[in-house]
Amino acid sequence: MSRETWSLIKQSKRFYVNTYRRAGSALFVSVIINLFLGFAVYYSYFNRPEPDFYATSGITPPVQLAPRDAPNDTSVALLGSDPEDESDIKVIPQ
Repeated sequence: MSRETWSLIKQSKRFYVNTYRRAGSALFVSVIINLFLGFAVYYSYFNRPEPDFYATSGITPPVQLAPRDAPNDTSVALLGSDPEDESDIKVIPQ
């Protein structure tokens, strides 16, 4: 075998080695990114702040409610009754 033939064989094999190493590196980086994104989704899902609940009738300003773990089984209402404010004359715009 001549030196030139041997050099061509080494260069062709080197192409496959470089391609394999680049593909392996890209796969490794992809796995690291996926692990990071999976951890971010897990963290954001399980560390949510408590939701805020508000009640309003449209007349009164919103009242912030306290979240409960169980339903209200008592006969006592959690909110007061709505005010009766029918004395205002409401004009329909034309």
